[in-house]
Amino acid sequence: MTTVVQLSDLHLGRPGTDGRAARAVAGVRALDPAPEVVLVTGDLADDGAPGAYTSAARLLDGLGALHVPGNHDDRAAMADAVGPVGDRLHRTGGITVALLDTLVPGAPHGELSDAAVALLADAVRDPAPLLVALHHPPVAVGHPVLDGIRLLDAGVFEALLAARSDPTLVVCGHVHTPLATTFAGHPLVVAPSVAPALRWPDVPGAGGSDPVPAPGGVLHVLGDGPPRSRFLSWPA
Repeated sequence: MTTVVQLSDLHLGRPGTDGRAARAVAGVRALDPAPEVVLVTGDLADDGAPGAYTSAARLLDGLGALHVPGNHDDRAAMADAVGPVGDRLHRTGGITVALLDTLVPGAPHGELSDAAVALLADAVRDPAPLLVALHHPPVAVGHPVLDGIRLLDAGVFEALLAARSDPTLVVCGHVHTPLATTFAGHPLVVAPSVAPALRWPDVPGAGGSDPVPAPGGVLHVLGDGPPRSRFLSWPA
């Protein structure tokens, strides 16, 4: 059994977010037992500023966190501060984590490179439990803005996973709201954001964000039956 804690959408550098991120990471550090893997699914920085990644590296120091970039990130600045961000496989505790880089510089939507597709094609042939991590959701989530800036080239991705029967979990961020659904016959979990949540059309109030929900994350368990996930939150 392998436990993975997922954080997403820290948006460091945006006013009011750094304290939320500090509380979320303190919550991760306080988990007992400690997770085997800490995963951050993009938008570490709000505007790709190098100083935000310096803050992220300091905040996450010692956790051995795995990262994928989001649409607000800058690949080079992120890699300089926190380590590898490109498409890659990470194997630990009997599971495989496929880290997919969906960033399209200068654009809010996501795409998979040919290298990412090849890497995933290799990963799905391994019967070990598979966790696929990316920033952009590969399906529509029912939001009029987000559905236009999701992963736009999900057909090959879906076909690869649909052919797999071994335990598989897909996780992402970008939505700033906890969601659970399926993709290609496997569970898909969207992490809540560490930064303020996105306001949905059916939620009353003005503005695009909802500062009330606490910073959140997800605890995933793989390798002991079907994958399972539990949403986490820490005091705002």
